[in-house]
Amino acid sequence: MENQPMQGYQPTQIIQLNLFYQPQNDNNIYHITVQNYPWEVNYDYDFNYKGYHVACKLLSHPLIVNMLNKEIYGRDFEVNDLKRKNTLTWEQKLNLEVNLKQDLPFLQDQILNSQPITNVNMNTTHSKQENSQLNDEIRLFYQPPNDNRFYHVNCKIIFQDFLSDYDYEFFYEQRPNVRYHVTCKSLSPTLIINILNKEIYGRDFDVNDLKRDNALTTSQKLNLELNLKLVLPSYLYIPEREMSFDSGSSQYENNGNNESQTVSTVDI
Repeated sequence: MENQPMQGYQPTQIIQLNLFYQPQNDNNIYHITVQNYPWEVNYDYDFNYKGYHVACKLLSHPLIVNMLNKEIYGRDFEVNDLKRKNTLTWEQKLNLEVNLKQDLPFLQDQILNSQPITNVNMNTTHSKQENSQLNDEIRLFYQPPNDNRFYHVNCKIIFQDFLSDYDYEFFYEQRPNVRYHVTCKSLSPTLIINILNKEIYGRDFDVNDLKRDNALTTSQKLNLELNLKLVLPSYLYIPEREMSFDSGSSQYENNGNNESQTVSTVDI
C-alpha cells in the first residue's frame, strides 16, 4: 500500500530507525526503515505500526554480498540496485509484517531515542582499510550460484601462516610458482544481518559468532570451489610491474630452487 503524507501536516521532529532484518520462515533479508513521517519512497512493502510508517526493502543476495564488500573492504557497487523494485507474494508480506510487529516493541527505546534525521544516505561509507595497505592476500564476501549460503573468503599465498578458523579450504594456482591457500567461512543469515547492522548502523554483535563451525555438504564444497576458481582471477590480478626478483623483499622458495619471487596483491 502507498502511504501519502497528510496534506499540510509537518511533524515537530522526524524520528527514524534503520535496521536489517530477516523474519521467521523467510530466507530473504530486508532493509527496514521506521519513521514517524513517511519520507521513505524506495520500498517494496509498507505498513503502519503504532503511528510509525514501516517501509521494507527486499535485498537480493548479490546486493547483500556487494554491500558487505563495500562496507568492510571498500569495493564499490551499483547503488541503483538499492532502488530496484521487488515483487513480494502475499505470504511474504503477511509473514514480514506479523514478525516485524512482534519484534518492533523491543526496538521502541531505539525508535524513541533516535536523533532527528534530515538526510539519510545508506551509501555514505568510509573505507575500512587504508589504501596504502598491501598484503599477500585478498578477503571478500561471496555467494556461489546454486547455494543459499554466504561465505567469507580469505585467499593467501601459501608460504604464510595458515588460518584455522574456516569451514572449507582448497589450493588455487593463479600462475606457475604462485599458489594460494583459499579458506571459506560459512556465514548464517543472522550473522549477515548482525554484520550489516554493525558496519552500517554501529550496532554491536557477538564476534564469537564468526568462529562457530558449520558443516558443509560435499556438493556445497565442490560448488563453492568451482565457482570461486572462476572469479578469483579477477581479484588476484597483479600487474607485471609489481613482480620483482628483489632478494631484499619477502621471498618465496620454489621446490628447493634458489630463485625467489616477490608477489603483492591488493587487500580488497
